[in-house]
Amino acid sequence: MLQINPKKFKEIKNKTIPNPLRPRFRSKAQANIYFLSKRKVSGEKKNLIIKRVKLATLLTTVLVGGYLLSN
Repeated sequence: MLQINPKKFKEIKNKTIPNPLRPRFRSKAQANIYFLSKRKVSGEKKNLIIKRVKLATLLTTVLVGGYLLSN
């Protein structure tokens, strides 16, 4: 069984409680992690959609070009 050694306990030196309601003033480069990750996910989805549209456009042009050249 584990035994607790009271000699290993350290006394808390700074007993002040930080005020969580204090607003944090940051530069625009630093923002809330939630919004940064949300922006990243929306950016990844946007890039994926653009790639798919480019692929679909290329495929249709190749098919239409092939059809026109075969006639």
